[in-house]
Amino acid sequence: MTAVNMTATVYMTNTISAQWNEMSLTFNLAMLVMLLCVAALYYIQTRLKRQDIGAAKNSLIILALDCLLYFAAFLASCFSADRAVIWLDTIAVLVGAFLPFFIRGKFNISIISFPHLVERFELITIITFGEGVVGMTDFFDAKIFSLRPILVFAVILVLFGCYVTQIHYLCNHHRTDRALRLMFSHYFIVISVNLITVGFKFLDNREAGRMFTMVLMTAALILFFASVFANSVYYHDRFSLTVVDVALSVGSLVTGAAAAYMFRNSIYGFLIGILVAVSGNFGMLIYKYKDGAVHNEEF
Repeated sequence: MTAVNMTATVYMTNTISAQWNEMSLTFNLAMLVMLLCVAALYYIQTRLKRQDIGAAKNSLIILALDCLLYFAAFLASCFSADRAVIWLDTIAVLVGAFLPFFIRGKFNISIISFPHLVERFELITIITFGEGVVGMTDFFDAKIFSLRPILVFAVILVLFGCYVTQIHYLCNHHRTDRALRLMFSHYFIVISVNLITVGFKFLDNREAGRMFTMVLMTAALILFFASVFANSVYYHDRFSLTVVDVALSVGSLVTGAAAAYMFRNSIYGFLIGILVAVSGNFGMLIYKYKDGAVHNEEF
């Protein structure tokens, strides 16, 4: 099954095209094959009955719905119904991503390795930040010294510091939990980091108004920090997200957004405003971590 799955992945990779109508047929066929392979593995697990099969049955229900959607999209691709294909694929992605939150099933959650999930999601986020840094290379010119690339890199670096402090240091990974909040929040963390990267790209795009870029960046930052702080439920016992913390976070975002708005016609003023927004949150998280560490030593 793994070999078939990987073959479908390679097939999809080699047939990706910038034109959706050229790749919709192969894309949906590859997705259908990959999901059927995963579904087959879950079915085998239910037959072996070596572990709690409730989780496997729950996943099979979700995979069955997703497979039906991709099969319908594949048939629509055969008849060149491009608009229907886009809608079906969009629904299939949303179903696969968010249906587990609603169809939870009953099974022993001890089979879920929370530390492993954290490690996987941290890796995905690190890769996303890395792609963001690579995407910012156009801002750097070895022949001309400018503060702009330094400010852009500083924003990404401080954002990454916020993520690491919150998820890696403040959260307790050694627990038994379904980790639904962890999983879904990371969807939006990845989306927000990509939006921030796009916002930086818009700074050099004359067709994208600076007001639009400011709104996009502010919305992306709000989404990022809301998703990051959603994981506060996993804090170590010595940490807690207080009203003061929320006030400091919101205050930093408002101050930074206001500065970015006031100086939106200046790239430096705009970037400094964004840096203020993220630095305020980073400072709050670092203080929380150090303060909790001190109290832990006292006890």
